[in-house]
Amino acid sequence: MCRALLDDAVLLSKSEIAAGICHAYEKEREILEGAVGIAALLALKNAGLRGPVQLVISGRNIDMELPRRVINGNSNPFREDV
Repeated sequence: MCRALLDDAVLLSKSEIAAGICHAYEKEREILEGAVGIAALLALKNAGLRGPVQLVISGRNIDMELPRRVINGNSNPFREDV
């Protein structure tokens, strides 16, 4: 289904995802599981796209410890045993 509906997909590093989570929290006042779309825009991963770009921001189904670790600058916020 995705192949039929999507033009492209991008890969993000964990640090880029962390930047998306921080931006959503600090600038938009949202705690988002779906901060990867914001992260892709911040990392300019959409530079080759033409025309309108749609970004779906969804879910607040995030472990509250993860954004806390990201915002506090933990060097490895995605480790689950922290």
